[in-house]
Amino acid sequence: MSEAPMTLTGDLNVPDMPMTDAQVNHLRRLLAWMRCEWMLDPDMQRGMMNALETMHASGDISDEYATAEVARRAEQINQVPAYVRQAVKMLTKALRDHERRAGVVDAEAR
Repeated sequence: MSEAPMTLTGDLNVPDMPMTDAQVNHLRRLLAWMRCEWMLDPDMQRGMMNALETMHASGDISDEYATAEVARRAEQINQVPAYVRQAVKMLTKALRDHERRAGVVDAEAR
């Protein structure tokens, strides 16, 4: 898929780590799971809020349920340690930079 392998940069203790296409695909799936399961992506959070608003407006859920669900999701997000949220952001950026260099384009960007 990619012309040049993705390389996770290291530091003084850990060397740079070139990744195979299979490893890059595993990273994609891991990041997608983290964003979906733990609501770490702002788009996922907006989607959840829009869904609750729509269900509330149609009378499918009560004010109490909508409020409780927002509080539950906020607590779930807060349970994810800050260093994990930061790692997801950094790995997502590294993956997007790699895909840009490899010529991978988002469907929306076409």
